[in-house]
Amino acid sequence: MSVQFAEQHFSKGLAALAGERPLEAADCFLAAMQAEAGDGARRPDMRYLSYYGLSLAKASYATASAVQACELAYQTDPLHPALLLNLGRVYLLTGKTEQALACFERGIRVAPAHRALQRELARADRRHRPVFRFLDRSNPLNRWTGLLRSALWTRPGSEAAA
Repeated sequence: MSVQFAEQHFSKGLAALAGERPLEAADCFLAAMQAEAGDGARRPDMRYLSYYGLSLAKASYATASAVQACELAYQTDPLHPALLLNLGRVYLLTGKTEQALACFERGIRVAPAHRALQRELARADRRHRPVFRFLDRSNPLNRWTGLLRSALWTRPGSEAAA
């Protein structure tokens, strides 16, 4: 009976997250975890924890606890594509683009047809760090040196072009 309540809370949480109401979603996912724990589940559903972490990250700018929740969920069930998707999204929110891309790519290897993973992988920012990190990315000096760096790395015969 509690498993049914947990799934109901989970569905409400997904709807709240899709409606850009992350605090409400976090409450729903927490209620799902509590309902499942009340049922004495032997193996908790890591989707609840993962989506809880994602909703916390969206609500409170990716705190360490949000990252930890998603990492724990992934470590417990590393072959679940939704857990990799959520972990990657949280990494993006924290500015860890390389780790996010690695999660999305791992997820694609696990589930090649997963559309959300494909979308996130295509949308992720693959730009290099600015040459002069103390200047804004849009600073003319950074823009010019970035274009020069890109041209040198992609010219015919260079290692990057291979």
